[in-house]
Amino acid sequence: MTIRNRLAVQFTLLVGLLLSAGLGTVYYLSWQNAHKLYEQRLRERAYTAATLFLEADEQSPASIDRARTRFQRNLNEEVVSIYDDQGRARFGTAAGEGFTPALLAQVRRTSYLSRRHGEEQLVGIYYPDNQGNFCILVTAIDHAGQARLAYLRLVSGGVLLISMLLSFVVGRWFARGALAPISQLVHQAQRVGASDLQLNLPGPPPPDELGELSATLDLMLQRLKHSFEQQQSFINNASHELRTPLTSMIGELEIALTRPRSAEAYADTLRSALAEAQKLKEIISRLLQLAQLGAGEARLPVGGTVRLDEVFFEACEEATLLQGADRIRLVLGDLPDDATRLAVPGDRHLFRLALGNLIDNACKFSQEPVVCSLLYEPGRVTFSIADHGIGIAPADLAHVRQTFFRASNAHGFRGYGVGLALATNIFSLHGATLAIESELQKGTTMRVVLAV
Repeated sequence: MTIRNRLAVQFTLLVGLLLSAGLGTVYYLSWQNAHKLYEQRLRERAYTAATLFLEADEQSPASIDRARTRFQRNLNEEVVSIYDDQGRARFGTAAGEGFTPALLAQVRRTSYLSRRHGEEQLVGIYYPDNQGNFCILVTAIDHAGQARLAYLRLVSGGVLLISMLLSFVVGRWFARGALAPISQLVHQAQRVGASDLQLNLPGPPPPDELGELSATLDLMLQRLKHSFEQQQSFINNASHELRTPLTSMIGELEIALTRPRSAEAYADTLRSALAEAQKLKEIISRLLQLAQLGAGEARLPVGGTVRLDEVFFEACEEATLLQGADRIRLVLGDLPDDATRLAVPGDRHLFRLALGNLIDNACKFSQEPVVCSLLYEPGRVTFSIADHGIGIAPADLAHVRQTFFRASNAHGFRGYGVGLALATNIFSLHGATLAIESELQKGTTMRVVLAV
């Protein structure tokens, strides 16, 4: 069932429920009022019978004539009976078969009795008189009242049925208008493809829940579009980076096989092929690390902690061994007396790898010493890696975190454009932020800020 029909049905059921409650209340009150009015008429008949048959010696002839006139206007299937204290019938318009001794006893005990039995309605009164105490019972059937109630039931049922049909039609019409923006949204979403990830809604979204849904879907599509663009760029760059060492290896091996060569020449060819294979292995290893972080497979170890000062010293020590002692210069700010303030949840190996990538990049693009500093402030720790190298152009600065992206002035240097993207993901996993400041031919400063 469509939402439109479901809303129409719910609206119809609600209207039906309210109408049923209203009409049911009206019918109940009408039924109760009809019974009370007829009960009042039966009571008047009982007192009229008492006046006519028990009080005749105490009433004037005119009163007796008026009582006799009223009494002659019989009700439908009326039975009037008068019983004395011994249960003997003193007067009766017809045989009262239902007037049992138990009923007479109940009337004497309660002085007044009113009850219904099927269509028949009964009123009994206890009437003390100078001639004795009597029970006067009157029964009759209110055919006119029952006919009115039957007509009311018929009219109420017809009104309920017609109202529910109209409410379904009107509800469906209103639901169609209310869901029109959703239909339009579905129509536009069906036209979305990999080449056009945009809803293209006419006009701004309305300021309601549908507008919020539209804006959310549009934002989701923009994220997908960005992801597709990154994926396409990743595939193109990865293909290029992987093809280069493979092409070099194949070319050298083909040249070596063109004619017999000396053992030394074959050894040179194998060494060159090994170097290219190691480059290929390094690229694949970094791509695997990056893919694991990007796919959300990497998780911080439960209970694992990172001493930020220790991991910083380890990264600098590794860089010193690879680059030389004169290439790294350490600068330490004030550190807390309590070393546990520098301990944060995380993966020690990954964090050291990310810092090592930053230091390696700084050494790669600068001939002067790289300044590595650690600064502690209450609530945060800042790592700073500063070089005086070639710098990054403003146009390239916004893209340097992208996988395989290389600045326009960096193509003459070794590298694959993966290290900085990998470091960015690692810092993000640890809740740290990476800020990059750079100026062409003056150098680059990278700051990692982590809350502690």
